[in-house]
Amino acid sequence: MTDTSLCGPVYNICDVIFAAGALSGSLVAWIAYGHAGLVAAMSVVVTICALLDCLEIWRAAHPRSAPKDLSSLPRGPKLPVLWHIGFLVADGLALFCQLICGWTVLCGMVLAFAFGGSNVVLHLGYYSGSVTQNMRTLLPTLTVVAVALAMVLTAPVHGLGYRIVGLGSRMGSILYLVSASVLGAAFAQASLYYLGVSPKGAPLLPAAGCRTGP
Repeated sequence: MTDTSLCGPVYNICDVIFAAGALSGSLVAWIAYGHAGLVAAMSVVVTICALLDCLEIWRAAHPRSAPKDLSSLPRGPKLPVLWHIGFLVADGLALFCQLICGWTVLCGMVLAFAFGGSNVVLHLGYYSGSVTQNMRTLLPTLTVVAVALAMVLTAPVHGLGYRIVGLGSRMGSILYLVSASVLGAAFAQASLYYLGVSPKGAPLLPAAGCRTGP
C-alpha cells in the first residue's frame, strides 16, 4: 500500500514564505536592536495579519464566485464576517497595548488569546483534514505566537510592560500567555458554536498521481 500522506504539497507556499520572512526578519531585528527590534517585527507581522482580515471583510462585502479549490491541503470553513472583525479588533488592541502604552505582557496576552488559542481551535477542529493534516496549516499562527513570545521574554522584567500586570519574572509572563491561550481556545469554541460555524466536512482530494488504494 502506498503512503499517501507524503503526496502533494505538505504546506501552503504562502504560509512558508510568511513564516520564513517573519522569523528571519525577527531574528535579524533582535540581533541588531534587541527588544526594540522584536517590537518592530511584531508590529509588522500583526499589521500584515490585520490587512489580511481587512481583505476578508472586503470580500464578504463584495462576494464573488470563487474558483473550485483542487488543492490537497485542508480547507477552512466559511467564516462569518464577525469572526474577521473580532480578529481585526484583537490585532489593533495588541498594537495599541505595545506601541502606545508599552504594555508588553498585555500585548502578548492579546496575541496569545487570538492566535495561540482561538486560531488554533479553528484550524485543528474546523478545517477539512485530520488533526495531523490540519496542524500543517498552523505555520503562520505559530509564527505570530513565536514572535510575540520572544518580544515578551526579551522585555525588561522591571519595566512598565511587566509592572502593569504585577509581574516580576519571565516565568510568570509565560504562565500568563498560556492562560490567555486557554481562554482564547474556550472563547473560540463557544463563539464558533454561537455563530453556527460547522467543521469543513469535505474530504481531501488526493494530489494528481497519488494512489489512494493498494
